Amino acid sequence: MTRASVDLTGPWKFLPDPAAEGLPLGYFRRDHDDTGWPTVSVPRALDDCLPGLSGFEGPAWFRRRVAVPEDWRGRDVRIHFEGVNHRASVYVNGELVGSHADGYLPFEFPVHDHLRFGRENLIAVLVDGLRRPDEVPGMQRGWRHFAGILRECSLTVRNLIHLADVHVLAEPQGANGSLKLQITVADPAPDCRVGVEVLSPEGQILATLAQAISPTGDATITAMVKDVTAWSPDTPGLHQARVTLRRGRDTLDTQTIPFGFRRIEARGEQILLNSKPIFLCGFNRHEDSPRTGMCPDADLVRQDLLSIKAMGCNFVRLCHYPHHPLELALCDQIGLLVMAEIPLYWWHGRADGQDVAANKFAAAERQIEKLIRRDRNHPCVAFWSVSNETYDFHPDVAEGNAKLVRYAKSLDPSRLAVHVLNFWHEDPRPRFAADDVLCVNAYPSLSLRSKVGSEPYDYRWSTEAWRKDL
Repeated sequence: MTRASVDLTGPWKFLPDPAAEGLPLGYFRRDHDDTGWPTVSVPRALDDCLPGLSGFEGPAWFRRRVAVPEDWRGRDVRIHFEGVNHRASVYVNGELVGSHADGYLPFEFPVHDHLRFGRENLIAVLVDGLRRPDEVPGMQRGWRHFAGILRECSLTVRNLIHLADVHVLAEPQGANGSLKLQITVADPAPDCRVGVEVLSPEGQILATLAQAISPTGDATITAMVKDVTAWSPDTPGLHQARVTLRRGRDTLDTQTIPFGFRRIEARGEQILLNSKPIFLCGFNRHEDSPRTGMCPDADLVRQDLLSIKAMGCNFVRLCHYPHHPLELALCDQIGLLVMAEIPLYWWHGRADGQDVAANKFAAAERQIEKLIRRDRNHPCVAFWSVSNETYDFHPDVAEGNAKLVRYAKSLDPSRLAVHVLNFWHEDPRPRFAADDVLCVNAYPSLSLRSKVGSEPYDYRWSTEAWRKDL
């Protein structure tokens, strides 16, 4: 066994904590009596846990007991959450194992030193959805606020020596494809090697590669793979990299990474996909289900994305926060290019205070890095968007957006990086100097001018003015 997991979705004990009594009363302790707490099914927004909680943003507690197998002892065991909004503190058997403050993004904590193997264990999660001005998104957002354990969670186990990260870079080169794998191994041993089988969309082995792991735990493998299918909306075939970590004759870990050979670039006035011009046509999409709120609704995701594709579109903006990985995987499969975004929204910069601005910028940098690390193997992702409709007429906001765009490009030069405005400047180029593409939200139904700060927003927009200004 290289990896295994215990699914933690399903029934949890739940109690809202509007008076913040949970910590002094020991809601996280094993001996706390929760027999009177209601039971809810996770994933779930706080709004849907009990009647009268619609719009609740304060602290709340989730508790669950789980048995951990004895044969997990001595291995790397972690508790993993795919997304908790917006802050989470996680306790195992009464001990705090970690806290996380970036909603919509995954996190995990090592828990092997806190578990009772072969026995029952208590997991307690303090969820806090209260808005704070120095976080991202913070006080400003243009969508309905949901707090809670919004996505899946699990206990996972793997060997102490394991594949910690596999990053695949693949581009078409005529009928062939260039492939680069950057592999990181946790707790490496001197005689560890990694092997890679590259599979076609039909499952045929196209290449077999191997390399020793360095003492620091890194390996970079490059190859030219013959007879590949370039990924595009018209040909969304997914290749696979089957990665195996071995020590001597022992297999320590395996991962299979779907990927696509594709190249996205901006050149002059054109966006090029695989060196050919492409005109993007599509929709915005929010994670908003009448059945589940912001929690996963796989049927609705599939219905929406297939409908977008059936209308002849090739693009979807997953606004305005990191969406569930299921959406990215389906866009890979059916051929929809994606703009992936962090929830830096209606940002005022230093107008909200120097410390608030500094903390908010640091949170945005952190979330960009987490988003890119999570989604960079998806061929569908064409754009990283670092913000939406910020107050760019404030010089520090314009400078901050430029820094975030450059940061995204430094983390992933293989994709385009942008930020999105909702107003037009007489000369837009200084505001977009770092961006690969100019992105402006237009509201054709509006014809008005409103005063915001010291500069008017002009919502009147026409393609003729766009072309002239460019």
